[in-house]
Amino acid sequence: MPSSPLIPLPPDAARLAAQACLAALAAQPPLPSQQASPRRALGALAGNLQLDAGVADAIRIVRAEVPHRQDDAWNVRASASAWPLRYGADKPLLYLCRPASLQALRGVLVDARARGIVCNDAETQASPWHKGVQPALPAWLAAQPDCTPFDPATGEEVRAIVRAALATLYVERQPGYFYLAMHDEAAVAVPLSAADAAAASLGMYRVSPPGPGPCRVRLCGAGAMLAVVADAARLLEEDWNIAVQVWSCPSYTRLARDAQAAEQWNVRHPRAAPRLAHVQRCLGGSAAPVIAVTGYGQHIAGQIGGYVRGRFIAVGADSATEASAPWLAVMALKALADDGALPMPCVDYALRRYALL
Repeated sequence: MPSSPLIPLPPDAARLAAQACLAALAAQPPLPSQQASPRRALGALAGNLQLDAGVADAIRIVRAEVPHRQDDAWNVRASASAWPLRYGADKPLLYLCRPASLQALRGVLVDARARGIVCNDAETQASPWHKGVQPALPAWLAAQPDCTPFDPATGEEVRAIVRAALATLYVERQPGYFYLAMHDEAAVAVPLSAADAAAASLGMYRVSPPGPGPCRVRLCGAGAMLAVVADAARLLEEDWNIAVQVWSCPSYTRLARDAQAAEQWNVRHPRAAPRLAHVQRCLGGSAAPVIAVTGYGQHIAGQIGGYVRGRFIAVGADSATEASAPWLAVMALKALADDGALPMPCVDYALRRYALL
């Protein structure tokens, strides 16, 4: 540990470094399909930043608890600790880690001073817990006001969230940290429009294009569950001719917090034009049932239930039924039947058709 006095850094050092990283990320081409999973995409993005002579020293990358392998998707140069942050946060921090327990995560946050972009790939390891982490961990993160947790589904979502984190934490200098759960499942690397990237960083954006008629069901998925939701939508459309909207929800927690903030602002400013939360802008135009799916406990997806019109169903790892495409399709049919939009025998037939009885 250095004993000499520290030389104060220019107050704009971290901001300038973040702006340089943002410019470099904006110039990077779309991710190739083999790097489409969030974990591999992050490794590619970080590696490209390190290879860019203009920004190679503009970001601090820490690789803790993650063994180095030649074929590792996170094959990037990194230090083993974020200790330099204790002597001046002059650069944005990208912290690659694998804490499976809440205690281990707290150790990571102490090392990083609860600052920067914390990326956890515990989901890629064999574990008795869903998504590789103790159930208490996501619930604790959702309750921390200085944490903005995300569960990205694709590599392009990772790019959008990392850019939002750099802008929020270092350009705008807002306190706290961003947390990303990183899975390594293959995902379609579809480039996001600027509008969709901005919406993803706010918590959700629509994946399916607008249909010719009104949608009858909205299906929302986070992380690896987005692919399952997309399969359920395909079953509903092909087998039942039901129009479905599919939404990716990288952060149910951010959506809920934004809705709570809008609600509080409206109460305190009764004469002003009411504010509309992002989840209400996305889902408020219809009363069609909404099924929100997460790989964590269903309470994580359930956070947005109070801000959704119409019937709402949250599905998670602890739900009574598994979060598979056939079960999600049946849940959607049951929701429509409960609303009187379908005859109930359709649900009985679907249970037999998909061999779920």
